[in-house]
Amino acid sequence: MLPGLSALELGRLCISVGYGTHKKGRPLSPTEVGKLLRRARDAGASLEDCAKALGFKGTTQVSRFLGVLDLPPDVLHLVDWGRSGDSIGFTTAVELNRVPTPEKKRAVATAILEEGLQTGEVRQVAQLLKRSHWPVQECLREVIGMRPTVERVYVFMGAIVDPTVKLALANQTQEQRNGLLRAGIEALGLNASGRLGEEVFTLVGDERLNTQLNSEGREFIESRLRTYLKENVRGIDHEC
Repeated sequence: MLPGLSALELGRLCISVGYGTHKKGRPLSPTEVGKLLRRARDAGASLEDCAKALGFKGTTQVSRFLGVLDLPPDVLHLVDWGRSGDSIGFTTAVELNRVPTPEKKRAVATAILEEGLQTGEVRQVAQLLKRSHWPVQECLREVIGMRPTVERVYVFMGAIVDPTVKLALANQTQEQRNGLLRAGIEALGLNASGRLGEEVFTLVGDERLNTQLNSEGREFIESRLRTYLKENVRGIDHEC
């Protein structure tokens, strides 16, 4: 057992980080793993205790999960086990955490989605920022400029402002929130995929999404999605 965690939580934790577990079968996201480990640490568990409970040979992986929690709150919901068009893979997120300041982390996170930055490229950006005095956008242009071709992807981030909706979302897992957003995207006919955090949602798409954002207006799309989430999120008494 780990202090601060129930037997069920420890079981979900072990299943999520097990090396033989398929990515689709993990009940927790990397961020959720990190939060449980932080709770155990706050309750008195050492890094060694956490590593032993999870079957790790050392504490490096535990530190990586904990370190990812240092990413800005509006980036955390993007972190997943593997890379996809609307998410940031865990290994890439570890490299992203090496980027200084929350503002620069956000800029590089956006570039990961828009420009498809790979883990090695994120590492290059972090190194450039550390060794030079260049602005983050200049470092991104330098790394992206080394590619033979560039494919454009569009990213839109919207805020959840209703405190009742925020509370309901906070009580859901990342996969439950993502499923809710996927249903909203389909219901509203948006040409995008996306991920939903506790206080922010992220849409990712190609030129079709950009056309919708420009024709319908970003504020209008954001408002429609907020309304959908409020009407469909579990944990709210919609009759009140």
